[in-house]
Amino acid sequence: MIDLMLKKYFWDIDFETLEAEKNKKYIIERILELGDENAAKWIFKNFSKKDILNALKNNRKISKKSLNFWNLFLK
Repeated sequence: MIDLMLKKYFWDIDFETLEAEKNKKYIIERILELGDENAAKWIFKNFSKKDILNALKNNRKISKKSLNFWNLFLK
């Protein structure tokens, strides 16, 4: 179940149909690009570091600035 506090980051889709496991790459990318501290904490609590690193490696939606930050933060 995805926390309702994250709904504001998924304004462009039907939030009720979003599934954490099925849509993890999309969720991780969106939160790492647009999320606040609480949203990032939720990501780190609900997804493995491997899932997060994979989303960062194979992304199209994260800016270079955000990508640099998260790479420094995670290494």
